[in-house]
Order: sequence, then C-alpha cells, then structure tokens
Amino acid sequence: MLGATIVKKWRNRFEVFATDKDNFTNNPVKNFMNFDLMSESYDALMNWAKPDVIIHCAAITNVDYCEDNPEQAMAVNAESVNKFLKYGSDARLIFISSDAVFPDGIHMATEKDQTTPENIYGKTKETGEKYINNALGSHLAIRTTIVGKNINPSYQGFVEWIVNTVKNRKEITLFEDVLFTPITTWHLANELEWIMENDVSGVIHIAGQESISKYDFGKKICQGLELDTKLIRKGSMDSIKFNAKRSNDQTMDSGFYHSLSSRLLPSADETVNIIVEYFQESAYA
Repeated sequence: MLGATIVKKWRNRFEVFATDKDNFTNNPVKNFMNFDLMSESYDALMNWAKPDVIIHCAAITNVDYCEDNPEQAMAVNAESVNKFLKYGSDARLIFISSDAVFPDGIHMATEKDQTTPENIYGKTKETGEKYINNALGSHLAIRTTIVGKNINPSYQGFVEWIVNTVKNRKEITLFEDVLFTPITTWHLANELEWIMENDVSGVIHIAGQESISKYDFGKKICQGLELDTKLIRKGSMDSIKFNAKRSNDQTMDSGFYHSLSSRLLPSADETVNIIVEYFQESAYA
C-alpha cells in the first residue's frame, strides 16, 4: 500500500525502481523487477537499480500469520534489512517500522521508551531497527501507523475493509478500546521527501498528532463518505481471541520529529478527511 503510493507520487519527480514478489495490474512504476526478499543474495536487485536511497516498506504484516510462521516473518521483515545494508553498498536505507515494537500500556510512546514487543511481528520490526542502529551511515528506521488505499487490487487494507463492508450493508464491529495515531500513506510520502533531503538517522516516530480509537476512526470515515454508521458496532479487543497478542494502546508521540523538522503532522480529522477525499475520487474515477 505504501510502496505503490510512493511510486505513483514520485514517478515523475525521481528515477524510481520498484520491486515486489509479484507484479500487479495498474502498477504505476516504469522500472519494475520481481524479487523475493527471502533470496540469499540481493546483488541482482542492487545491480539493476543502483539506488541512492532504498525505501524498505515491504513486510509480512499479518500479525497472526507471523506468530504461526516466525522464521519466515523474521527472514522477510528483519533479515532483509541486514541484507539491504550488506548489498546496498553506499545507498541510504530508510526502513519502515511499526508501533508494534512497544509493549501494551504505554500511551503516546516516545523514542526513549523501552521496546518489548507483544508478538512475533513486533519482534521482527525490533530486530530490523537494531540492524539500522548498528550500521554505519545515515540510515533510518521510521516507526509509523499507516492507513490509506491500495492501488494493488489484490489487497484490502483496514480502511477498505471498513468502507466496503458498510457499503455492502453489512454490520461491522470496531474496537473502542484500541487507540492508535494513524497517518495516511500520502502524508508519510511527503515526510519521506523531507527526510531524503536531510541528514536524519537512527529511529524516529512519524505518525498522526492525536490518538483516536479504531471505532471513532471508522465511524468518522463512514460519516464523511455518507455511509450508514448504524451498521458500525462498538466492540472490545479483549473479547476476541487472536493467535498473537496485541496492544490496546498503539499510540506514538512524534514530537521529536517535529522538533527536528518543524513540520506539522496531521490531526486525526485531517487524516480522516484526506482518506475520505481519496475514496470519493476513486468512486467517480
């Protein structure tokens, strides 16, 4: 979702080379190479693209799948970071990490808070961050919580699941006891442009300014799209038994990034509004 958004936004501004395990319909990139991140060597990919900057936003994001397949999850989500650092020669690596590196119970976590992941997915991201921190050079791990719209028709994200379910007149349950600080893929792409032009390294948070519950977030989106919010039920994550443990509080504080960049990150309403705008555009495309 993030990779395709970046490609579409940047294709006329930068020379973009994109990779994925499989190509897809309406892929907006001109330069594309099929590649499996579990490959032993990344020489073929690096020799093809010869990158100055690598934006690493590929991952197995299904938290329960990661829990059941820890070796594959670690290979794709974490060891790939090590391989990009090894084979990427002088390229600057920007790794997209996650709020899942934190334990439950921390509200608006900062970069100084201790990482103790609740699940395998979080551990893979934490391991990727360690590779970044131990590497020489201006490499960066960005902890974020992205929402948006998939260009690849094979995938459905959190927002699409909400919108499509309610559009089809089916009831949906959203957790009112899960808080997060979402930022859209379009907003994050703008911040990535600023980062590429500035010397920032280590680990930083780039997320929305405000926390919001998943229930309120989904309801606001449906209100903006004039969908029937009566179909949205309040639920509790504690009532669901998942394979992988999850945090009720997934919020992050991006104050450090703001102090570095003086850039304003979106409020919860701004995040909702841009999502509504993009989903309305696609409805009339």
